[in-house]
Amino acid sequence: MNFMNAERTHVLETNVFVERFLTYRDVFVEYFKTMNLIERGEALTYETYSRLADNYVYNIKRFIKLGNSYVSKYHLENTKFYDSLNNYFVALIDALNYLDYEQNVVNKPQVAQARAVIRDREANFMNEVQSYIG
Repeated sequence: MNFMNAERTHVLETNVFVERFLTYRDVFVEYFKTMNLIERGEALTYETYSRLADNYVYNIKRFIKLGNSYVSKYHLENTKFYDSLNNYFVALIDALNYLDYEQNVVNKPQVAQARAVIRDREANFMNEVQSYIG
């Protein structure tokens, strides 16, 4: 019976992790939408790329912590699952390279390319999740 409980817990925790992934994905999409609002001058006056980036990084760190906890608990280090999750995090962080905090401007073509890379990495990770849960 303990094996069944452990297996059930693992499935539930995997489902929770995937739900969190999807929630954070939506949060990160909102950051890119906010970039557009800032560029058009439609954001709140105190909303700048610097402030947006600080919040974005904070959420990335929170999600990395959650991801690392899950990976450690289920001994997924050095797996395709781990690599695809890590590649997703790298893509999220790389997107920050296209913001100029001092001038409060964004390089739109490069941000669009970064978003495409993020979407590809999301798809790769979700494929790994499917393979992992079988």
